[in-house]
Amino acid sequence: MVPVLLIVSFATLALLELVPGDPAVSVLGADARPEDYARVREQLGLEQPLPERYVSWLGSAVTGDLGNSVVHPSRSVWSLIASRLPVTLQIAGMALVMALLISIPVGMFAASRVGSAFDRATAASTSGLISLPPFVAGLLLIYLFVFNPHVPRWLFLAAAVLGAGWLAWYTLRLLRSHDLTRSETTWQVVGVGAMLAVGIGVFLMWPSFPRQGFSRITGDGGIGENLRTAFLPALTVALTEVAVFARLLRSDMISTLQEDYILASRAKGMPVRRILLRDALRPSSFSLITLAGVSLGRLVGGTVIVETIFNLPGMGRLIIQDGVIVNDFPVVQGAVLVIAVVYVALNALVDISYAVLDPRIRRGAA
Repeated sequence: MVPVLLIVSFATLALLELVPGDPAVSVLGADARPEDYARVREQLGLEQPLPERYVSWLGSAVTGDLGNSVVHPSRSVWSLIASRLPVTLQIAGMALVMALLISIPVGMFAASRVGSAFDRATAASTSGLISLPPFVAGLLLIYLFVFNPHVPRWLFLAAAVLGAGWLAWYTLRLLRSHDLTRSETTWQVVGVGAMLAVGIGVFLMWPSFPRQGFSRITGDGGIGENLRTAFLPALTVALTEVAVFARLLRSDMISTLQEDYILASRAKGMPVRRILLRDALRPSSFSLITLAGVSLGRLVGGTVIVETIFNLPGMGRLIIQDGVIVNDFPVVQGAVLVIAVVYVALNALVDISYAVLDPRIRRGAA
């Protein structure tokens, strides 16, 4: 972990040397005298060689001092990051949850019916979503949810009714073939009712989504207003992740379903649904867990386009607009370091989740 952070922080400082512009100009403006520029550069340590500047910055960073902003000297880098990081973490977290909730059932169902109409539709739709640029997806969602809210409202209700109808038909078919127990039948019926209830409830209480802006949980609107302003940005980010996750899970699950123990379960007459959920999902999810962890770390610093479209005060805009563009190097260095820490921590959590899901890893470590 430490070597990665050292490499990232040094590479960031070295790359900032290639950025055009002068931080002294950002401080004094374009009309100051040359001696004033030289004085500011000396105060900022820009006249020192790169290794000396890095060692000086690293010594302060180890003690928790990331310095102050060059453009806003009264504000520390930590205060700027503390105001932006929660926004980006919420958007990235919501996007990841949305993507997993959609992609897991879609990928499982497509893998269990290779070559079917649903499988072909999944392949076509995921290919389209992967090729859809985030700024196009964001503008389309704004057009639908903000300027034409009746369209997604009715589509959601129609999807809920169709989903409930399909589940009811599927339940009846399993009952006729005696593949469902009494408790499983109860849960299937509950699922039909839940789909209808959620569809009708959301249809009746459909909120109005803002075009731009963000309301924090601690704001006057509370968590309701916060979720309302975060929904569209998170959905924009989630669309691409849904496509990637669904394709990956489908591919891994197709391979898992060819394993001997799966074939043995099928030969014993086990229901397909039970095989998918109990036997096939866990061994098929390792690649998905890895990708989800990497995606979450990437989204923490890579949502600048979405943050710009929806005017979100997140880490992406902090690094690009409030850091690189105005030559505020301490802000860029501190923000990149924090993102690197988050990224490394998430990868450590992914490794831990492997041990939780696969007992062989725990036994091997022991």
